[in-house]
Amino acid sequence: MAINDIINNYFDYINTEKFDQLFDLFCADMKFSCPVDFVTRDPEKIRAFYNVVPENYPEHLDKPVDVIVDGNRAAVQIQFTGKRASGQKIEFSAVDWFTFEGDRIKTLNIFYDSLGLSRKLKK
Repeated sequence: MAINDIINNYFDYINTEKFDQLFDLFCADMKFSCPVDFVTRDPEKIRAFYNVVPENYPEHLDKPVDVIVDGNRAAVQIQFTGKRASGQKIEFSAVDWFTFEGDRIKTLNIFYDSLGLSRKLKK
């Protein structure tokens, strides 16, 4: 499978909450990190991260707006839009930095302005 196809599947599975298919895209020893200071290779902790998204944001969309692929690496600029259970609308930009091993995601580093998001959530 081409890297662009893996990326497209990744976002499709997140947006449609097909988490079993999403987790099939990951290497068994995948390294995952995101703000604030969350780094793990534990598949159960990675699952927990994704499974809580629909709880926190019953309406959510991660829209890739730019994708750059170089060898077995890719950077994806994302526009996240969502609505919390309280009805509060949230929007922010993020970047996902992937590395791939064969047809699987080997590492994923998520970057976004966590302080800015925290301030929005407090409103």
